Amino acid sequence: MGKAKLYKLVGISALTVLLLFSLISAVPVQSNLQKMSLNMTARTLFQGKSITAKGAVYYKPTNGLMVTKMFTPISQVIIATSTGELKSYDPQTNRVALSQGTEFSTKNSFIYSFLSGKTNDMGLSSLGYKITDTRNEEGVIVNTWTAPVDRPLQAQAIEIAYENYLPIYLGFIDADGIVYQKTYYTNYQNVSYIKMPFTITEITYYNESDSSITQRKYDDLKLNSEVDETWLNFQIPADAEVIDAASMKDMPE
Repeated sequence: MGKAKLYKLVGISALTVLLLFSLISAVPVQSNLQKMSLNMTARTLFQGKSITAKGAVYYKPTNGLMVTKMFTPISQVIIATSTGELKSYDPQTNRVALSQGTEFSTKNSFIYSFLSGKTNDMGLSSLGYKITDTRNEEGVIVNTWTAPVDRPLQAQAIEIAYENYLPIYLGFIDADGIVYQKTYYTNYQNVSYIKMPFTITEITYYNESDSSITQRKYDDLKLNSEVDETWLNFQIPADAEVIDAASMKDMPE
C-alpha cells in the first residue's frame, strides 16, 4: 500500500473525528466563547506504514462554522457549517469538492458535543439513534444506542462508555454484531470551564487481520481574542474548479 492511500486514510479519519462524532443553532453552554482554535497532529498506522498529518482547527460556536487547515502531508482547507455544507479546497490545484448532508454538520462534531453539553448522546439522537440498554461495568456506565430502521447506516449499534460522567469510549457495531471501530477519549483539559479530550485514538477494523490506528493530539488552545481569524475568514476563490467529492481523494500512487 502506497503513501497515497495512507493520505486518504488520514483525511477520511480527520473528517470522521471533526464531523461525525461526529447543526449548531443552540447557544453553547459557555456563551462567552465566541471562537477557538486548536493545533492538531494526527498519526496513522496501517499495514506497517505510518503517516503524520498536521493542521489547525478553527471554530465559532455562535454560528457553527468550522475550518480545518491541513498543512501536511497535503495542503487543504476544509470548511463545514452547521447546516451540513462541506467544502474541501485544494489551494495547489485551485479545485474544490462540495458535499451536503446532515452527516457533515458541525453539530455532529466532538467539539460541538462537548461545548454544548451534549455528551450524553454525542450527537446520536440527531441521527435517529435511540438508547436501548444501560449497564454498569465496575463503575463505568455503558449506554447502547440502536440505529433507526429506516436509514441504511453501517453502525447498527453504538456503545458509549462513561467514567466520572465523561465519555471515554465509543464502539461502532455493524449488523453482524461486530465492532468495526473503537474510539477512545483521553487527556481531558478545560476549555472555558468545560472538559474536553485533547487526545483521541481511533482503531478501525477492516477484517480479522487488517486494521488502522489513528491518534489525534490537540494542543495550543486559543480562545476569543487570541484566535487568528485568517482561516475563519477564508474565502474559496471564485474561479476554483468545482469537482466531484469522490475525485478529490484520488491521488497517484
